[in-house]
Amino acid sequence: MNKKLLGALVGAALLSGCATNNQLYQWGDYEETLFVYFHEPEVRDAMLANYYVFVNNAATGTSKNKKPLAPGLFAEAGTFMLEQGDSDAAIRFYQLEANTWPESRHLMNTLIKNLQAQKANQQGAADED
Repeated sequence: MNKKLLGALVGAALLSGCATNNQLYQWGDYEETLFVYFHEPEVRDAMLANYYVFVNNAATGTSKNKKPLAPGLFAEAGTFMLEQGDSDAAIRFYQLEANTWPESRHLMNTLIKNLQAQKANQQGAADED
């Protein structure tokens, strides 16, 4: 009897260790936004606007939720902005990602340098005209 009980307790402990903790970070409506972004272009802009408000609130500390923004969400916002042609906003979000998550700093700094070099080349070409 004790072996069965012990086996059940060990099994329950192992299964509970597999559960994810969605309460560690702020995710907002990220999954829904990502789905809409790729599958429902007619409402994409509205979803992105809500996503930017959520990310900006987390960045400025005005979010009601005091948990940190999940890793990668600042970078994702930067990529969305870059796809819309706003490289200044993309750089700002990439810097937020690098400052918030040091393990991403190398990648984010590389992206920032590339965007700044691209902007400098475009400005140089515009000055020549």
